[in-house]
Amino acid sequence: MMRLMRVGAIVIIAAIAAVPGARADERVDVRWPTPPPSHELTLDDRLANHLSEYGTELGAQLGVLSHDMIALRVDFHGNPRARLRVGGGNVRYLTLRLDSHWYFADNKATVHSRLDLGIAGHMFRLELPTMEVIPDSYHGQQLVQVNVPLLQRRF
Repeated sequence: MMRLMRVGAIVIIAAIAAVPGARADERVDVRWPTPPPSHELTLDDRLANHLSEYGTELGAQLGVLSHDMIALRVDFHGNPRARLRVGGGNVRYLTLRLDSHWYFADNKATVHSRLDLGIAGHMFRLELPTMEVIPDSYHGQQLVQVNVPLLQRRF
């Protein structure tokens, strides 16, 4: 069955499947069912995967170029975070290492870090206070604001 419909200056010819006892809107659903849901990754997930891979590759190259003095690991899935380690030395003589964990949320980075110092076989570990790193600007100049608490209260 062919039906002619006139909409403004456009003539539309609609072919309606002849399904006995069905309404017009049901006939279209039977003729052209909805496509199955896509199991493909969303654009956000694909970008997070690519950025994580690029960060990990950059960290691996930094490790090779610095003879394992610098290590970087980046993960952009869920809550973006990174781990940066800098330092080296020999535990028997002198060693200095800085290990930091970076968590990114609400346009700021929260940094948990510790400093390891080894002298003549004795290791000292110093837990640094949690810092907040916030991007800022002053008179058109881009800068970074670092907030370090002097006193921390823990309950």
